[in-house]
Amino acid sequence: MYSPTDGLTGPIRGRITGAHAPSSEADAEYLVLGGGHLGAAIAGLLHADGRSVRLVDETHDSTDVPGVQGRPDDPSVLDRVGVSDTSRVVVATPRDSRNLLIAQLVKTRFGVLETFVVVNAPERRAVVAEAGHRPVCVTRALSETVVGQLASTTTDGDSIA
Repeated sequence: MYSPTDGLTGPIRGRITGAHAPSSEADAEYLVLGGGHLGAAIAGLLHADGRSVRLVDETHDSTDVPGVQGRPDDPSVLDRVGVSDTSRVVVATPRDSRNLLIAQLVKTRFGVLETFVVVNAPERRAVVAEAGHRPVCVTRALSETVVGQLASTTTDGDSIA
């Protein structure tokens, strides 16, 4: 079960089960849809971790992470990158409403079983969860990281870590 305190790396790993499950976590294909810098960072971290990942974004031009330049809400673009029921999808555009729309599209049209949806406004987590997706609240994740960094800093401003 998703907990609102889960971060992106925690819930994204090892959750597909049943007939559509990849034979191992390493076999899972991750698709990051949208997000500009955020989407590129997520895709880059997954790629650096040895995951098979593709990024779909209007501004994608990196050779560091495989992907295509295109609209993540365009079904023909999603067809072209091979979205399927075994894909693990992270939807990370800057707008919560667009993220939910894209998540619904990949779930209903492509049969994706597991979608992680970036949510900027904490009060929208419940709506995303009720629609059958895994919300990842950027506001909460960022604020917890900042507080953690503050806690690891001494009074003279030097970092402990």
